[in-house]
Amino acid sequence: MHTPTTTLAADVAALLPKRLHTEWTVSAAHREGHPDHPATRLADGQRRFLLLLNDSGHTTLTAPAPAADTSLTVEGSAPTAIAGAALRSLLPRIDRDIIRLSPPRQRQHRLQRLAEIDDLLRELGTSAERFERADDTTGLSWQCGDAFVSFTLRGTSATGSVSFRGGLGALERFLAPFLPPHPGPGRVRTSPLRGCGGVARRVVAAFPHAVEADEDGLVRFADADGGPLQGWVMPRDINSPTGPTTPVTAGVCGAGIDLMLSALPTLA
Repeated sequence: MHTPTTTLAADVAALLPKRLHTEWTVSAAHREGHPDHPATRLADGQRRFLLLLNDSGHTTLTAPAPAADTSLTVEGSAPTAIAGAALRSLLPRIDRDIIRLSPPRQRQHRLQRLAEIDDLLRELGTSAERFERADDTTGLSWQCGDAFVSFTLRGTSATGSVSFRGGLGALERFLAPFLPPHPGPGRVRTSPLRGCGGVARRVVAAFPHAVEADEDGLVRFADADGGPLQGWVMPRDINSPTGPTTPVTAGVCGAGIDLMLSALPTLA
């Protein structure tokens, strides 16, 4: 039987990447002690979480054991906002707990995740170069237009780091998949400081709800839902003229594999 919760869950599942060609399934979930607030379970193999519509109109996502401490609430019930929160915050924490439970397979997990990204890049027509470093880091690097992007995984971490080097115009496209959607008029979180430079002003103008800039021209952001994702943007010269080709560097750490797979069509 279709309910508002199962319909919403199906819409969210359609926005999540298929890992290793595994479809997300949607099913009703019994919540003991809460018969009037049914939840829906989303699962793709080992990974699963519950979606619940609250009386307030917001949506709660909760992961069961072993990630039982993982829960977040998303304002409203827009599928794109809910899927984005799951990609940035929830799924990386579920992956973290799965990896911790299987120490002998941790290196295998890392190589498998890189292979998923490499395969999708190839499907998108982009060739990536694989590299390894002495500090137990493995990664991929590729060119996106005039910009250079790399993704690295280190040790047994469930998340990786993304680096960007290119022009300011390409940077805005690069950042968009890692930041939440704008919440709407009148709900802007920050405004640029005077003297922070043209690059910082432009990035804050593009993402005023999600980033902050300091007087040195450094732009920072962090996941508002408590997930591991955070990042930064830095111009080569704070006082240089600002335009689409102004050189900048940026980094994002704590990026989960699902988020990367979802972002790759923009980054390839």
